[in-house]
Amino acid sequence: MFLDRVSGNLLLKLRLTNNQFMLKPFLVLITVLVAANVSQAQKGHAENDFFPMGYTLDTWTGEVTAFDNDRRTLTLTYRGDNKSSTFVATIPDAPYEWGHDARKFRVVDFPYDKKLDVQTFIYISKSGVYYAPPGTFSPGTPMQRRPNPPASNVINDFGQFMGHTITVYYTARERTLGNAKEKYNDVWRIRILPSNKP
Repeated sequence: MFLDRVSGNLLLKLRLTNNQFMLKPFLVLITVLVAANVSQAQKGHAENDFFPMGYTLDTWTGEVTAFDNDRRTLTLTYRGDNKSSTFVATIPDAPYEWGHDARKFRVVDFPYDKKLDVQTFIYISKSGVYYAPPGTFSPGTPMQRRPNPPASNVINDFGQFMGHTITVYYTARERTLGNAKEKYNDVWRIRILPSNKP
């Protein structure tokens, strides 16, 4: 509704003359793009950084409103202007390590491929993928190999995340439990966002 008023006011203020004819479609396009970004703010795509090979760049941001230590899940809630959305993130039963991402946020990383002892990360930017030939895994190159954290580093109590706003980096997967197939959101990174609460 707010965007309708803003775009309406902008269009009313414009006196469409022959020279300004192309401004109206341009302003309508900008209004639509802004509205789409506002409504999809909780689901997103990862920014420029090193990511595990095979990662789909899907992210979801919200406040942790529930957790289940037995099922190893965090429930994230995003509250927009007129709606709220929830997302259930599955945390792997795998070792973790604290670190920082490219934007210097605190992150918790888990192995992306649990079968491997060493994870291969490639630098991905919005303009495309940068690739370095195998064997050039030194710092500063577009590819890194990172050993998994020690097996003893496992999170068993997710209560520490309760009430915090986080971004989870995940891949949608499917697994078989008993005789049924279940879809789940397999998290490999948790970004801890600064608190806006007083």
